[in-house]
Amino acid sequence: MGIITTLAGNTKQEHQKDWYTFLYIQKHFVEKHFSWLKLVLDKKNKQLIGTGTLQIGGKSYKILLSYSPFQKFRYDRIYIRGDTIKYHDDIHLYYDNSLCLYHPLIDKLPGKNISLCEMIPWISEWIIHHNQWKKYGVWLGKEIKH
Repeated sequence: MGIITTLAGNTKQEHQKDWYTFLYIQKHFVEKHFSWLKLVLDKKNKQLIGTGTLQIGGKSYKILLSYSPFQKFRYDRIYIRGDTIKYHDDIHLYYDNSLCLYHPLIDKLPGKNISLCEMIPWISEWIIHHNQWKKYGVWLGKEIKH
């Protein structure tokens, strides 16, 4: 196991150990900066659940997210609900149709987790890039090919 993998594992273990405090802090900062998103701390499943609506280009996008250090591979699962977005290799979705907002190994610093507050603006960027992709057939945003 490499040092980066070890550091990431240690960070995740720390977040899991004190999960309530970790998620409460994430919730506090998101609510402070993004009033359109409503978060609930789900104690039973040890996760934050968020819902909200983004207005972009005259269209509404319903967002559903979950965030937890107990999720496999990455903490976040962010979805656009009620839209016709389907999996396609070129539009940066995971197979479960959650948004691919960053590369989980390349974009993360060793031993540092990407906070939910950092990710929220990336949702708008993703939507804009998706709309451009539908129009031009090319993903115009920054990307790392999968």
